[in-house]
Amino acid sequence: MNKNKNGEVLELEKDKLFLLQNIVKLDGRLIAFPPNLTGFAPLNCYVLKEDTGAFLIDTGYLYHKNSILNQLSKVISFDTPLSILPTRVNEFMTVGNVKSISQKFNTQGYYLAQPDAPDWFDFTDRERDHSLRKIPTHVIGKHIECEIGFKTGRVIEIMSAPLRLINTAWVYDNISKTLFTSDMFTYGVSQNSVDTWILEKDDLFCESQFIKSFMLNTRYWWLEGAKTNLLRKNINHIFEKYDIKTIAPGYGKLFRGKDLVEKQFVKLDAILAEFDVSNTKAYYVSRNHLR
Repeated sequence: MNKNKNGEVLELEKDKLFLLQNIVKLDGRLIAFPPNLTGFAPLNCYVLKEDTGAFLIDTGYLYHKNSILNQLSKVISFDTPLSILPTRVNEFMTVGNVKSISQKFNTQGYYLAQPDAPDWFDFTDRERDHSLRKIPTHVIGKHIECEIGFKTGRVIEIMSAPLRLINTAWVYDNISKTLFTSDMFTYGVSQNSVDTWILEKDDLFCESQFIKSFMLNTRYWWLEGAKTNLLRKNINHIFEKYDIKTIAPGYGKLFRGKDLVEKQFVKLDAILAEFDVSNTKAYYVSRNHLR
């Protein structure tokens, strides 16, 4: 696969699924990554498209507003009926551009775990944009199905993430066989700003010890010594239920190919088993303590 440049739009499934990427330098300021991690990583937004409508998963940081608006305009027209899902509604990485996209494109609905969606992303001006309240909010709950477009028969499944710190949604698209995993499987980084951001074979950065350290030094610091058996069961249920050919995280490299996908789930299951209270003792973790 050719190396991808910053700000590109990548077609993951012909006319059906598009990736909007913006590359960031890792220097300790992004809490999604371990503070001692250097290099570069992509921030990912996804557009699922049909002739009669589109669905946007995450909207990126406000810093990337112009880039994302430009990328989105290359995939859909301003008149295309659009629905938006911020997978982590209380994080700027997912809600940062919901407002600007809604004001420029034909946004028809929001999907999130909370009602009154504009309360979560109408924060960029002194005056609130009350017109956003006319756009309906669809509350996800544990599981909800959503049709892309109008009478297309393409239905995606939005579910509560089986492993999470904050309210988080995963999405499965049967057409492209893609599982969108928000803040999980996000450890694919690079030492170069121009790289292959879609992995089709294993990478040294994705070895179990690196993944373990990545998780403990970000939002999954609490896993060590937790009761993880139920988490493992719920994650394995996802893997067994869906035919997954691509793991598409909210940030970090994508994993493509059934063998590579399976390896990521196997590694995660082994790590969670090691973290379980039956194998690891829990202890107090001070702020900024790296493991």
